Amino acid sequence: MDPLTVLFAEDDAETRELVNILLGQKNFKMIGVSNGQEAIDVLERQGVDLVILDVMMPVLDGLTTLRHIRQTSNMTVILLTAKDQEDDILAGFAAGASDYVTKPFRPAELVARVQSRLLSDQETRPLGILKYQDLQMDLKRREVTCQGKSLDLTRLEYQLLLCFMQRPGEVLSKEQLLRAVWGYQGEHPDLNLVEAVVVRLRKKIKVSSHCPEFIHTVRGVGYRFGVEGSC
Repeated sequence: MDPLTVLFAEDDAETRELVNILLGQKNFKMIGVSNGQEAIDVLERQGVDLVILDVMMPVLDGLTTLRHIRQTSNMTVILLTAKDQEDDILAGFAAGASDYVTKPFRPAELVARVQSRLLSDQETRPLGILKYQDLQMDLKRREVTCQGKSLDLTRLEYQLLLCFMQRPGEVLSKEQLLRAVWGYQGEHPDLNLVEAVVVRLRKKIKVSSHCPEFIHTVRGVGYRFGVEGSC
């Protein structure tokens, strides 16, 4: 089996080299580039399993690169930056970031996050179909349909729906969803991040006026997935 591949865009060569050594010790392959344009060039030539983007890079910055990636891919993208204000974090997630690591950082911690993300992504790729009434998830193809219509979901929307469909009828708190979908352990940003993705997901799976509501708000707690009366 070929090793999983990480694309790391960072303009500091020493940081790239250190992370490359640590990833190699975990049996991952790393492709290192120094700016966002080089990262895009790599992605156009070959597939990778995860991307790490430094936000402040020459030629093409990390946020612009992330937006470009999100036009065609839902792959895991971790932002790496010295900007640690809440507005910066929210801007990163709004652009489609899967995770956010602030500088200065411990390279071993970054690699641990990469390992956790890659293993989590692999666990969501088993053969099989998840189905709940008119909603269906093809886990092999990573395709979602509702009433036979294909849904164009972002990575976060897909992971959130997967979390819901694996636990129908169960009340899930926003904190639980942040851990399961965003990978947060301990402190986390504004819980409204979850609400924003839930709102988008609800709109996308409501494909017709006959389509039931699948995601229900449990006030003061979180959300429950399932058609009312059948949960």
